[in-house]
Order: sequence, then structure tokens, then C-alpha cells
Amino acid sequence: MIKKKRILFLSPLPPPHYGAAMSSEMCLDILKQSKKFEVRNIKLNFATEMNVLVPKWKKIFSFFNTIKNLLFELKNFKPDLVYFVPATTSFGLIRDYLFVRKIKRYYNGKILFHVRSRMIDWDSSLGRKMYEGIFRKEMAIVLDECLKEDLGDLIPDEKIFVLPNAIKNEVSNKEFEKIIVSRRKNDKFRILFLSNMDESKGWFKLLEACRILKNNNFNFECNLVGAWSDSKDEEKFYSFVKKNSLSGFVNYLGVKINNKKNRILKKSDVLVFPTEYKLETFGRVIIEGMMFGLPVIANGIASIPKIIQDGETGFVLKENSPSEIADCVSKLRNRKLREKMGGLGRKRFLKNYEVENYKKKFLKIIYNIIY
Repeated sequence: MIKKKRILFLSPLPPPHYGAAMSSEMCLDILKQSKKFEVRNIKLNFATEMNVLVPKWKKIFSFFNTIKNLLFELKNFKPDLVYFVPATTSFGLIRDYLFVRKIKRYYNGKILFHVRSRMIDWDSSLGRKMYEGIFRKEMAIVLDECLKEDLGDLIPDEKIFVLPNAIKNEVSNKEFEKIIVSRRKNDKFRILFLSNMDESKGWFKLLEACRILKNNNFNFECNLVGAWSDSKDEEKFYSFVKKNSLSGFVNYLGVKINNKKNRILKKSDVLVFPTEYKLETFGRVIIEGMMFGLPVIANGIASIPKIIQDGETGFVLKENSPSEIADCVSKLRNRKLREKMGGLGRKRFLKNYEVENYKKKFLKIIYNIIY
């Protein structure tokens, strides 16, 4: 019997529930399900909710507790591979740089970084130093070919693996047919925004687009789902809704996960994601919408233009302006068009972004590195 290879898995994990953490949780589950690996994990994020500030003392305690756990696992578990999902900016980058320094000091084995956010601190001497300290001459997975350039010259091309995100298909073909029939009964055109309620994710631009649609006598309902990043954003949202008489058109539904989120996706007609988030790499929410047969309207940054086939499965925004968003939504007033786009998007999801296909590719990367 072949002895199992040992993997030490370090990553942010839910809660809170956001794209990168949920994708990491999926990768952890894939590795744990494999009979070829023994896996231990250390959760790197300290907060349990998106909009909760972690007290300074708790951050310090958690940092040293993580160091303690890390050193214990390196010494006693003796991993064959350390899998690490690093933060790439701000406090998280400093924290993870210090973690990696400890790993490299007490561990001589292989390290694989799974880069899930943009590396934007190259112009800072401190940022450049930390990137070099973390990534130089190691191995990395990135989410798209275009994201290789974020690593600069730190990792040779043959040690960079491209693997787009994926999610589990939760909608059978039979159920999908029922969803389409049910949507045809919608009394209003239903727009969905599904992300963290940070303004950089584009919710305010969508509100401005809703004002345009209302003034054009478009009969619609816009539902926004996600956690507020801070109280100022929340106040800005409700102030705009009240000032522009959008209360009968726009609804904030709060945080929804699992079946509650899926019920909203089933009832929606289009997903709008006008993100300008500086760390955006993929937009996991896009493939969630595609799974449910929704045409997707999203800003054309990072790998998003590779996910959405512009004019076929949705629209890739060029200007990311409220008027452009409103124009794209208006085009989808045509039911046959949005059903055609949504159907093509679902087929694209099943072929390229479903977890079973992802699982094979992910495990192949790990096998080739570790064996």
C-alpha cells in the first residue's frame, strides 16, 4: 500500500462566506476526499463576518496562535507539500509574509501558492519586498492566463499553473427546465446583484442604472444580496433609494447563502456585476449566475471577459457606466434573447466551470508536484 502524502493547507475559510474563502473550502474538500493524501488545515482569517472589525488584541492573539499551530504542524505532521492561499495587499499581506518566513525557516519542502487576488503593491518598496519574500522561485496557481503577469518575474512560467474557479452544479437539467417555465410567470423583470455590499463591487452604479430604467418606465425589480462593508455604505444606499423614489423598485435582501441564495437565483432574470474591486480576479458569482441560466452583465476587468462571451452569454461592460448597464438590461427585456443567452451560459458553465472537471485538473496539479 502506497503511503499517503501529507499536505498542510493554509487558507482563509468560511465563515465569512465570500468567493475566495468558499473556493478554498472546495479545494480543501477535494484534497480531503482523495485517498492519496492526508490533509491538515489552518484557517488564516480571523473575522467570522464581513462587516465586523476584529479587535486589535484578538488579531494579535490569533496571529501568534496561528504561528504556534503552524510550527507544531511543520514539526510533527512533516508535510510533503504546504498549500498556501496568501493575501496580496494590506495587513493580510504583512501577516502572510511573516507566516511564509516561518515556513521557509523551518521547512525545506515544496510550497504551492494559490493566488486568488490581484497583486497591486508592486510600486511600494515594502510591497515588492514582501512579494519577493513570499513567491520567488516557488510555485503558484493563478485563475487565468492574464493573471500570470501579476507575479512579475518571481516564478518561472513552467511553475505557474492556470486553473479557473469552479463550483458544484446544484441544478439538474430537469430542474433547470422548471426554472425557465417559472421565470416566464414573473410579473416584473428581476435584476440581481449578488456580492459583498462594498461600493467597489458596483452596487451604487447599479442603483444609478435603476434610476435610469425607472425614468424610462421599465417595469423591474432589483434585488441586492450581500453583507455591508460598513455603515456609511448602507446609509448611502438607503439615502439614494429614498431620494430617487426607488423603494418600490429596489430591495436589499441581506446576506443569503446556500438554499436561500439559490431561491433568489431561480427567480431572477439577469445577474449584474459592475465590479471595480481592485483585487478582482475572477468573479465567482458570475458562474453561479450561469449555473442558473442567467445572462450576466459584468465589468470587463481581470479574467471576466474570458468567462462571459460578450453578446452570447451576457454582456461585458466597456465603460462600466450606469447608462451602459441600463442599456444592456433593456436589451434583455426580450425574453427569447435572455433565455437563449442564459441557456448558452449554462452550457458554458457545465463544460468549463463545474467542480467535477475542476477536481480532475486540480488533483493533477497536486499529483505532479507532490509525487
